[in-house]
Amino acid sequence: MRTYKNTKILIIISVVLLMAFSGCTAQNEKVIKTPNGDAKVSEGSGGASWCKSGTTITTNSGGKQASFVIKGITNYEGKEVCESSVDSDEGSMTIYTSQDSTYYVMVTKDKSGKVINTVDMSQPKK
Repeated sequence: MRTYKNTKILIIISVVLLMAFSGCTAQNEKVIKTPNGDAKVSEGSGGASWCKSGTTITTNSGGKQASFVIKGITNYEGKEVCESSVDSDEGSMTIYTSQDSTYYVMVTKDKSGKVINTVDMSQPKK
């Protein structure tokens, strides 16, 4: 049951992040409607337009608030990607996505920093 709830939250946050990486965010702050409530997006000022470091995406699902923060462009597994992460009492989740959104990997760690799950949702280029 708990895994289903966490998966549902991760999927919703992932959709919101994809919208943010796709350029669907406003210059300052915007509220995006999701199936589980609103998500507030506050755009940062640093880095490339598709990966603005400092951008935050805040959601409130199941009574818990989570804020993803875009860290900026980094190299992950030999690919230039945008890195974003969220920390919680239970651990952290980092998302790596390419500019064209064909590469999308989520890495979940427990509170000690040990990787507990890696999900690759990459799509082939068309």
